[in-house]
Amino acid sequence: MATLWTGGTIYTMARDGETVEAVLEHNGKIVATGEIERLLPQATSIRDLKGNVMYPGFVDSHLHILGYGEKLKHIDVSNVRSKDELLAHIRARMEGVHSNEWIIVIGLNETQFDEPIFPTLTELDALGEAHLIIKRSCHHLLLANTKALEFAGINDATPSPEGGIIEKVNGKVTGVLKDAALYMIVNHMPHITPTYIEDALEKAVTSLQTYGLVGGHSEDLSYYGAPHQPVDAFRKIVEDSQSFKVHLLQHHAVFQQVVDANLNEKRSPYLEFGAMKIFVDGAFGGRTAALREPYSDDMENCGMLVHTQIQLEELVQLARSYCQTVAVHAIGDLAIDVILDVFEKYPPREGQLDRVIHCSLIDEEILIKLASLPVAIDMQPQFVQGEYSAEIARLGDERVKGLHPLKSLLDRGLIVAGGSDAPIEVPNPLHGIYAAVTRRNFGEIHDGYGAQEKISRFEAVRLYTVGPAAIIGQQYVRGQIAPGFTADFTVFTNDIFKVEIEELLNIDVAYTVVGGKIVYERV
Repeated sequence: MATLWTGGTIYTMARDGETVEAVLEHNGKIVATGEIERLLPQATSIRDLKGNVMYPGFVDSHLHILGYGEKLKHIDVSNVRSKDELLAHIRARMEGVHSNEWIIVIGLNETQFDEPIFPTLTELDALGEAHLIIKRSCHHLLLANTKALEFAGINDATPSPEGGIIEKVNGKVTGVLKDAALYMIVNHMPHITPTYIEDALEKAVTSLQTYGLVGGHSEDLSYYGAPHQPVDAFRKIVEDSQSFKVHLLQHHAVFQQVVDANLNEKRSPYLEFGAMKIFVDGAFGGRTAALREPYSDDMENCGMLVHTQIQLEELVQLARSYCQTVAVHAIGDLAIDVILDVFEKYPPREGQLDRVIHCSLIDEEILIKLASLPVAIDMQPQFVQGEYSAEIARLGDERVKGLHPLKSLLDRGLIVAGGSDAPIEVPNPLHGIYAAVTRRNFGEIHDGYGAQEKISRFEAVRLYTVGPAAIIGQQYVRGQIAPGFTADFTVFTNDIFKVEIEELLNIDVAYTVVGGKIVYERV
């Protein structure tokens, strides 16, 4: 059966403002576009868009799907505005909870507090008898009570692991764990069962579809037991239903396991296995992003590299031995510098692109180096919101000129894709588009944070359509509405390009369409 989609505005995203009157879809592929009179005789059914606006299917180019599902399952404190409110919220949830259970809190952002300080270990222990962990919004820092620390064997004598920090004051643990140190707890929690993983995944996919997302590039394989557990869940929940398209990055810690167990051998349009994922540094929130010069508000600290350059070279060479690309988390300017040197020394195969995720702090030297290498950039436009003021304090007025770039990258001809890094940000692409175009928080009235990096609406929409396809070498089959492309569509109730910018957030998703099948419909 061939279905004709028509009756609304249909943007191809091939060129700015280009539209077609109708789209003919058959077996999940676009077979033709153009005038309705020419295509109608070939159609066996018609889907009336009823005046809605169709785009190529939106894709989140960087998120943690299972982590987002966990956020939906657990206690979300992203809107909490004080330490007292945080403690009261957790205390209420811990009342009557058995001492063997785990309370998981996600989304803490102390920069929203009048006094930006964390609860003390004593305050956490006073909340109840259960194991308690609180994940900061950046997910590079975690607070744990004594019960959770003891579960992981962490005490005052425990040394910090390579690539992480067990924070201590006067030799005493504070409950704060940074980067690799937090995995001493989260990778071993007893509730991470197949049932738990499947429930988180199902909740996440259902939510993502309501935002108009047809797929996402996710990194989930090293946090939920042996890697076969999340892979099995993705096959059962995503691949079998054919309702969402997942491109899985493969964390370096489990890369060889995935290869040896042939977990990545079976692939489909709904479950693909992509680049090796490496964390090069931490994040600005915990002052662990690796900087060339010290933090402006912590002059003894330049952040941290998770791996030495030799270790990075060994990991990249491992990926290359399997003809694989590499995707790196790199936030600080030093981290970006170091990994680009490694990429230059060990380039991917002809036609392949490595990926720099976040690429948060750059200067002209880094821009030149990026443009000279076969790399694409995976940006999170929403990062310019929320903690920007705190990042100014951490970096100083001069360095923030290169903070969270967009226009500079596009102007150099780099492929740039857009993601949310959910659960860190809300995975609503309209939020990302708004942030990319205005570079300000919702409801604010000013020219934008680092206004010179603002981009057009067309460029912003391409971050979620053309960009995610190009960054994995699928720009000729995904990301546009054209013959031969996949029939993945995001249909909105209004036109992103024409509404007043402040009305962008009020646009609803009418349909989410994957492979020609409606997987979400607004009621």
